[in-house]
Amino acid sequence: MPSILGAALLAAALTAAPTAAPASAAAPVPGYRMVELGTLGGDSSFALAMNNRGDVVGRAQAADGTYRGFLWRHGRMTDLGAFTPTDVNDRGQVVGYPADGSGGYVWDHGAVRPLGPSAIPVAINNRGQVVGRTDEGPVLWTNGRARSLPLTEVSDINEHGQVSGGVYLPPNGFHAVRWHSGRVTDLGAGPFNRSNTYALNDRGWVIGWQFSADQFPRGILWRHARPLDVGTLGGSSTALRAINNRGEILATSQADDGSSRPALWRRGVLHDLSLAGVSMYGEVVDLDDRGRIAASVRTASGARAVVYHPR
Repeated sequence: MPSILGAALLAAALTAAPTAAPASAAAPVPGYRMVELGTLGGDSSFALAMNNRGDVVGRAQAADGTYRGFLWRHGRMTDLGAFTPTDVNDRGQVVGYPADGSGGYVWDHGAVRPLGPSAIPVAINNRGQVVGRTDEGPVLWTNGRARSLPLTEVSDINEHGQVSGGVYLPPNGFHAVRWHSGRVTDLGAGPFNRSNTYALNDRGWVIGWQFSADQFPRGILWRHARPLDVGTLGGSSTALRAINNRGEILATSQADDGSSRPALWRRGVLHDLSLAGVSMYGEVVDLDDRGRIAASVRTASGARAVVYHPR
Protein backbone atom coordinates (compact mmCIF):
# COMPACT_ATOMS: atom_id res chain seq x y z
CA MET A 1 0.00 0.00 0.00
CA PRO A 2 1.03 3.54 -0.52
CA SER A 3 2.72 5.31 2.52
CA ILE A 4 1.85 8.87 3.60
CA LEU A 5 4.84 9.43 5.85
CA GLY A 6 7.98 9.02 3.76
CA ALA A 7 8.00 12.33 1.90
CA ALA A 8 7.52 14.42 5.03
CA LEU A 9 10.59 12.92 6.64
CA LEU A 10 13.08 13.11 3.76
CA ALA A 11 14.88 16.03 5.32
CA ALA A 12 18.26 15.23 6.78
CA ALA A 13 21.69 13.86 6.06
CA LEU A 14 23.29 10.60 5.04
CA THR A 15 22.74 7.23 6.70
CA ALA A 16 24.80 4.08 6.37
CA ALA A 17 25.42 2.74 2.89
CA PRO A 18 23.74 -0.67 2.62
CA THR A 19 24.53 -3.35 0.09
CA ALA A 20 23.46 -2.15 -3.37
CA ALA A 21 21.47 -4.21 -5.85
CA PRO A 22 22.22 -3.95 -9.59
CA ALA A 23 20.07 -1.85 -11.90
CA SER A 24 18.75 -3.33 -15.15
CA ALA A 25 19.61 -2.21 -18.65
CA ALA A 26 16.52 -3.80 -20.19
CA ALA A 27 13.06 -4.83 -19.05
CA PRO A 28 12.73 -8.64 -19.02
CA VAL A 29 9.30 -8.45 -17.40
CA PRO A 30 5.94 -9.15 -19.04
CA GLY A 31 4.14 -6.39 -20.88
CA TYR A 32 1.11 -4.85 -19.23
CA ARG A 33 -2.50 -4.27 -20.27
CA MET A 34 -4.04 -1.08 -18.84
CA VAL A 35 -7.65 -0.92 -17.61
CA GLU A 36 -9.13 2.51 -16.82
CA LEU A 37 -11.38 2.63 -13.75
CA GLY A 38 -13.46 5.65 -14.77
CA THR A 39 -14.76 8.47 -12.56
CA LEU A 40 -17.90 9.38 -10.59
CA GLY A 41 -19.10 11.65 -13.38
CA GLY A 42 -16.26 14.18 -13.51
CA ASP A 43 -12.97 14.35 -15.38
CA SER A 44 -10.47 12.76 -13.01
CA SER A 45 -9.78 9.92 -10.61
CA PHE A 46 -6.75 8.85 -8.57
CA ALA A 47 -5.86 5.41 -7.21
CA LEU A 48 -4.57 5.23 -3.64
CA ALA A 49 -4.42 1.52 -2.69
CA MET A 50 -5.28 -1.99 -3.90
CA ASN A 51 -5.87 -5.38 -2.27
CA ASN A 52 -5.00 -8.88 -3.52
CA ARG A 53 -8.42 -9.30 -5.18
CA GLY A 54 -7.77 -6.38 -7.49
CA ASP A 55 -10.11 -4.00 -5.65
CA VAL A 56 -8.92 -0.39 -5.77
CA VAL A 57 -9.71 2.59 -3.54
CA GLY A 58 -9.05 6.21 -4.34
CA ARG A 59 -10.66 9.56 -5.03
CA ALA A 60 -12.72 10.52 -8.05
CA GLN A 61 -14.38 13.66 -9.31
CA ALA A 62 -18.17 13.78 -9.35
CA ALA A 63 -20.30 15.61 -11.92
CA ASP A 64 -20.48 18.69 -9.62
CA GLY A 65 -16.68 18.94 -9.55
CA THR A 66 -16.21 17.70 -5.98
CA TYR A 67 -13.91 14.79 -5.15
CA ARG A 68 -15.24 11.74 -3.33
CA GLY A 69 -13.81 8.45 -2.16
CA PHE A 70 -14.41 5.35 -4.25
CA LEU A 71 -14.12 1.58 -4.11
CA TRP A 72 -13.66 -0.05 -7.53
CA ARG A 73 -14.64 -3.73 -7.51
CA HIS A 74 -15.61 -6.14 -10.28
CA GLY A 75 -15.64 -3.31 -12.81
CA ARG A 76 -17.94 -1.08 -10.79
CA MET A 77 -17.06 2.15 -8.93
CA THR A 78 -18.88 2.69 -5.62
CA ASP A 79 -19.17 6.23 -4.24
CA LEU A 80 -17.92 6.32 -0.62
CA GLY A 81 -18.85 9.95 -0.04
CA ALA A 82 -16.70 12.86 1.19
CA PHE A 83 -13.98 10.48 2.28
CA THR A 84 -10.29 9.84 1.58
CA PRO A 85 -9.61 6.08 1.58
CA THR A 86 -6.15 4.97 2.64
CA ASP A 87 -6.36 1.17 2.34
CA VAL A 88 -8.62 -1.79 1.52
CA ASN A 89 -8.27 -5.39 2.67
CA ASP A 90 -9.26 -8.59 0.84
CA ARG A 91 -12.65 -8.59 2.60
CA GLY A 92 -13.50 -5.27 0.98
CA GLN A 93 -13.21 -3.30 4.24
CA VAL A 94 -11.95 0.22 3.59
CA VAL A 95 -10.24 2.61 6.03
CA GLY A 96 -9.87 6.33 5.62
CA TYR A 97 -10.94 9.70 6.96
CA PRO A 98 -13.67 12.22 6.09
CA ALA A 99 -13.16 15.70 4.70
CA ASP A 100 -14.70 17.39 7.75
CA GLY A 101 -11.97 16.19 10.11
CA SER A 102 -14.42 14.30 12.32
CA GLY A 103 -12.18 11.24 12.62
CA GLY A 104 -11.40 8.16 10.58
CA TYR A 105 -13.48 5.03 10.28
CA VAL A 106 -13.80 1.58 8.74
CA TRP A 107 -16.26 1.30 5.85
CA ASP A 108 -17.59 -2.27 5.69
CA HIS A 109 -19.99 -2.88 2.78
CA GLY A 110 -21.98 0.24 3.59
CA ALA A 111 -21.72 0.06 7.39
CA VAL A 112 -19.43 2.57 9.13
CA ARG A 113 -17.38 1.91 12.29
CA PRO A 114 -15.77 5.06 13.76
CA LEU A 115 -12.25 4.79 15.13
CA GLY A 116 -12.25 7.99 17.16
CA PRO A 117 -12.50 11.78 16.73
CA SER A 118 -8.81 12.32 15.86
CA ALA A 119 -8.10 9.01 14.12
CA ILE A 120 -6.27 8.94 10.78
CA PRO A 121 -6.12 5.25 9.76
CA VAL A 122 -3.24 4.21 7.51
CA ALA A 123 -3.66 0.48 6.84
CA ILE A 124 -5.93 -2.52 7.52
CA ASN A 125 -5.16 -6.25 7.35
CA ASN A 126 -7.51 -9.13 6.57
CA ARG A 127 -8.15 -9.73 10.27
CA GLY A 128 -9.61 -6.22 10.44
CA GLN A 129 -6.72 -4.83 12.50
CA VAL A 130 -6.08 -1.16 11.72
CA VAL A 131 -3.02 1.01 12.32
CA GLY A 132 -3.04 4.77 12.20
CA ARG A 133 -2.48 7.99 14.08
CA THR A 134 -4.39 9.96 16.68
CA ASP A 135 -3.62 13.18 18.54
CA GLU A 136 -2.02 10.99 21.22
CA GLY A 137 0.22 9.13 18.74
CA PRO A 138 0.20 5.89 16.72
CA VAL A 139 -2.50 3.32 17.52
CA LEU A 140 -3.34 -0.30 16.69
CA TRP A 141 -7.07 -1.08 16.68
CA THR A 142 -8.07 -4.74 17.20
CA ASN A 143 -11.76 -5.67 17.41
CA GLY A 144 -12.55 -2.02 18.05
CA ARG A 145 -10.10 -1.69 20.96
CA ALA A 146 -7.26 0.83 20.64
CA ARG A 147 -3.71 0.07 21.74
CA SER A 148 -1.10 2.81 21.82
CA LEU A 149 2.12 1.93 20.04
CA PRO A 150 5.60 3.06 21.22
CA LEU A 151 6.35 4.55 17.80
CA THR A 152 6.43 8.01 16.26
CA GLU A 153 4.92 7.02 12.90
CA VAL A 154 3.25 3.94 11.39
CA SER A 155 3.07 2.95 7.72
CA ASP A 156 1.59 -0.57 7.38
CA ILE A 157 0.39 -3.76 9.08
CA ASN A 158 0.65 -7.35 7.79
CA GLU A 159 -1.44 -10.49 8.41
CA HIS A 160 0.66 -11.44 11.46
CA GLY A 161 0.05 -8.10 13.15
CA GLN A 162 3.56 -6.84 12.47
CA VAL A 163 3.66 -3.06 12.05
CA SER A 164 6.18 -0.99 10.09
CA GLY A 165 6.90 2.52 11.23
CA GLY A 166 9.51 4.89 12.56
CA VAL A 167 10.82 6.20 15.86
CA TYR A 168 12.23 9.64 16.69
CA LEU A 169 15.49 9.40 18.62
CA PRO A 170 16.49 12.69 20.26
CA PRO A 171 18.09 15.01 19.52
CA ASN A 172 17.89 14.59 15.71
CA GLY A 173 17.55 10.93 14.81
CA PHE A 174 14.75 8.99 13.10
CA HIS A 175 14.95 5.20 12.61
CA ALA A 176 12.93 2.73 10.58
CA VAL A 177 11.46 0.05 12.88
CA ARG A 178 9.21 -2.99 12.94
CA TRP A 179 6.87 -3.59 15.88
CA HIS A 180 5.32 -6.94 16.85
CA SER A 181 3.71 -8.12 20.08
CA GLY A 182 5.19 -5.34 22.15
CA ARG A 183 8.70 -5.60 20.75
CA VAL A 184 10.33 -2.89 18.61
CA THR A 185 13.09 -3.95 16.20
CA ASP A 186 15.32 -1.05 15.17
CA LEU A 187 16.22 -1.47 11.48
CA GLY A 188 19.05 1.04 11.68
CA ALA A 189 19.80 4.38 10.08
CA GLY A 190 23.58 4.68 9.97
CA PRO A 191 25.82 7.43 11.31
CA PHE A 192 23.55 10.26 10.13
CA ASN A 193 20.56 8.84 11.96
CA ARG A 194 17.78 8.99 9.33
CA SER A 195 15.61 6.26 7.80
CA ASN A 196 11.91 5.42 7.66
CA THR A 197 9.47 2.84 6.31
CA TYR A 198 6.80 2.69 3.61
CA ALA A 199 5.30 -0.81 3.93
CA LEU A 200 5.92 -4.48 4.78
CA ASN A 201 4.75 -7.87 3.52
CA ASP A 202 3.58 -11.01 5.32
CA ARG A 203 7.15 -12.33 5.47
CA GLY A 204 8.12 -9.34 7.60
CA TRP A 205 10.20 -7.76 4.82
CA VAL A 206 10.12 -3.99 5.22
CA ILE A 207 10.64 -1.33 2.56
CA GLY A 208 11.59 2.28 3.14
CA TRP A 209 14.35 4.79 2.55
CA GLN A 210 17.64 6.20 3.68
CA PHE A 211 20.19 8.49 2.07
CA SER A 212 23.10 7.69 -0.23
CA ALA A 213 26.59 9.09 0.31
CA ASP A 214 25.69 12.12 -1.82
CA GLN A 215 22.47 12.66 0.14
CA PHE A 216 19.93 11.33 -2.37
CA PRO A 217 17.01 9.26 -1.06
CA ARG A 218 17.43 5.58 -1.89
CA GLY A 219 14.98 2.71 -1.67
CA ILE A 220 15.86 0.18 1.02
CA LEU A 221 14.61 -3.38 1.57
CA TRP A 222 15.16 -4.80 5.06
CA ARG A 223 15.15 -8.61 5.06
CA HIS A 224 15.81 -10.11 8.49
CA ALA A 225 16.64 -6.54 9.60
CA ARG A 226 19.50 -6.31 7.05
CA PRO A 227 19.36 -3.35 4.63
CA LEU A 228 19.62 -3.74 0.86
CA ASP A 229 19.73 -0.74 -1.50
CA VAL A 230 17.57 -1.79 -4.48
CA GLY A 231 19.51 0.53 -6.80
CA THR A 232 18.33 3.00 -9.42
CA LEU A 233 17.65 3.05 -13.16
CA GLY A 234 20.88 4.99 -13.71
CA GLY A 235 20.01 8.17 -11.82
CA SER A 236 20.50 9.21 -8.21
CA SER A 237 17.32 8.25 -6.36
CA THR A 238 14.62 5.62 -5.99
CA ALA A 239 11.37 5.78 -3.99
CA LEU A 240 9.66 2.49 -3.08
CA ARG A 241 5.86 2.30 -3.18
CA ALA A 242 4.72 -1.23 -2.29
CA ILE A 243 5.92 -4.80 -1.69
CA ASN A 244 3.96 -8.00 -2.30
CA ASN A 245 4.29 -11.43 -0.70
CA ARG A 246 6.42 -12.66 -3.61
CA GLY A 247 9.04 -10.10 -2.58
CA GLU A 248 8.49 -7.90 -5.65
CA ILE A 249 8.76 -4.16 -5.02
CA LEU A 250 6.98 -1.39 -6.90
CA ALA A 251 9.01 1.80 -7.19
CA THR A 252 9.67 5.06 -8.95
CA SER A 253 13.28 5.54 -9.95
CA GLN A 254 15.36 8.19 -11.66
CA ALA A 255 16.88 7.17 -15.01
CA ASP A 256 20.24 8.37 -16.32
CA ASP A 257 18.48 11.08 -18.37
CA GLY A 258 16.99 12.52 -15.18
CA SER A 259 13.43 11.34 -15.89
CA SER A 260 11.34 9.54 -13.29
CA ARG A 261 10.30 6.02 -14.37
CA PRO A 262 7.99 3.36 -12.90
CA ALA A 263 10.06 0.40 -11.80
CA LEU A 264 9.76 -3.14 -10.45
CA TRP A 265 12.43 -4.82 -8.32
CA ARG A 266 12.39 -8.57 -8.76
CA ARG A 267 15.00 -11.16 -7.75
CA GLY A 268 17.70 -8.57 -7.21
CA VAL A 269 17.15 -6.54 -10.38
CA LEU A 270 15.36 -3.21 -10.83
CA HIS A 271 13.40 -3.16 -14.11
CA ASP A 272 12.20 -0.11 -16.04
CA LEU A 273 8.43 -0.60 -16.40
CA SER A 274 8.11 2.21 -18.94
CA LEU A 275 9.68 -0.28 -21.40
CA ALA A 276 6.90 -2.76 -20.60
CA GLY A 277 3.88 -0.52 -21.20
CA VAL A 278 3.50 1.34 -17.87
CA SER A 279 3.14 5.08 -18.41
CA MET A 280 5.84 7.48 -17.21
CA TYR A 281 3.19 10.19 -16.99
CA GLY A 282 1.53 9.45 -13.70
CA GLU A 283 2.14 7.63 -10.43
CA VAL A 284 2.29 3.95 -9.50
CA VAL A 285 0.86 3.36 -6.02
CA ASP A 286 0.30 -0.32 -5.19
CA LEU A 287 1.09 -3.91 -6.21
CA ASP A 288 -0.74 -7.16 -5.49
CA ASP A 289 0.45 -10.77 -5.29
CA ARG A 290 -0.56 -11.42 -8.92
CA GLY A 291 1.66 -8.58 -10.10
CA ARG A 292 -1.18 -6.19 -10.90
CA ILE A 293 -0.31 -2.52 -10.43
CA ALA A 294 -2.64 0.27 -9.30
CA ALA A 295 -1.70 3.65 -10.68
CA SER A 296 -2.91 7.04 -11.86
CA VAL A 297 -2.07 8.39 -15.31
CA ARG A 298 -2.33 11.92 -16.64
CA THR A 299 -4.86 12.62 -19.37
CA ALA A 300 -5.71 15.67 -21.48
CA SER A 301 -8.51 16.59 -19.06
CA GLY A 302 -6.96 15.53 -15.74
CA ALA A 303 -6.02 12.05 -14.53
CA ARG A 304 -7.45 8.54 -14.41
CA ALA A 305 -7.08 5.71 -11.93
CA VAL A 306 -5.94 2.55 -13.72
CA VAL A 307 -4.88 -1.03 -13.10
CA TYR A 308 -2.06 -2.60 -15.12
CA HIS A 309 -2.45 -6.35 -15.67
CA PRO A 310 0.62 -8.44 -16.56
CA ARG A 311 0.18 -10.12 -19.92
